[in-house]
Amino acid sequence: MRLLVIDDAPVSRAHFEHVAHAAGHAVVASVDRFDAAMEYAVEGDYDVAFLDGRLPGDAPGDACETLAARVRALCVAVPERPVVVIAAIDEVDLIRAARVAGAAGALMRPVSRSGLDTLLAMLVEASDERAGAP
Repeated sequence: MRLLVIDDAPVSRAHFEHVAHAAGHAVVASVDRFDAAMEYAVEGDYDVAFLDGRLPGDAPGDACETLAARVRALCVAVPERPVVVIAAIDEVDLIRAARVAGAAGALMRPVSRSGLDTLLAMLVEASDERAGAP
């Protein structure tokens, strides 16, 4: 699959790219700002967007609301491509806010090959079910 990664930390983006490549996927774009992600989302060629649950400039009290708005913006801009939030396992409120806003799922940090493989398999299965495939 072709993946769009939105994460402000260069080390996290590099790790994600390494894990994705090892699993046979390609990170076709890796950006550190949401505005750059929106530009790529509309014009770029990818299958799934992975969005860091916390990007710079997020106020602690507004993190859930900010993330939900970002998820909604991506889902509206490109409704046929799923959005997955990347979060720490204890960020339950962020994950819940993202899911309510339309995120297709969550990938826990640290990103692992098994976690990525499982999540992408679930997304493919859900897509097949929506398309009526057996």
